[in-house]
Amino acid sequence: MDKTFCIFGDSVTQAAYVNDDWVNHFQHYLEKKYHNDFINVFNLGIGGNTSDDILKRFRVESEFRQPSDIIFAFGINDSGYFYTPDKPIVPEDRFIKNVKELINQAKKYTSKILFVGLTLGDDSILKPTPGISQGKSYDFKRVENYNNILKEISQANLCQFIPLLDKLGPSDFIDGLHPNEQGHLKIFEGVKKQY
Repeated sequence: MDKTFCIFGDSVTQAAYVNDDWVNHFQHYLEKKYHNDFINVFNLGIGGNTSDDILKRFRVESEFRQPSDIIFAFGINDSGYFYTPDKPIVPEDRFIKNVKELINQAKKYTSKILFVGLTLGDDSILKPTPGISQGKSYDFKRVENYNNILKEISQANLCQFIPLLDKLGPSDFIDGLHPNEQGHLKIFEGVKKQY
């Protein structure tokens, strides 16, 4: 049995900043579990991506790979803002529309669709986020709202949802925003339970 996993996400999925990220752990786990099968895991995480960005590239990336399983891990950048807290990068109404459209498109390839819940460490050091230009900032309450939106829409559409917001604490992050290797291991443990 051949299996092709397409994992769409942002910098936490891309994880160029750690050696052992959750996608690598997941790939090794799948290879061990399905040792006689052909397993393809495509890490399609791009730093800074929002649901807008993923929607623009989803069809092309998926058509080429024909996934048996699709994992979405986005939303944190959507919830962020530049200087003005009441203006998120992707407003909630557009975020809802994007999530629903991504599910509709994903269902053309597979019924095995999973959403990874959002994670955030100490938001007090993310106003603005050090090392990120334009004053990009994050607020825990807003992250919680976007996480709840993801959960509600995914469950209403019979997709799996992995809750992580209460599973990772400040010590699981490098900078409050990006999980360290311990944080990535916790994300992997959450995803692994669905496979």
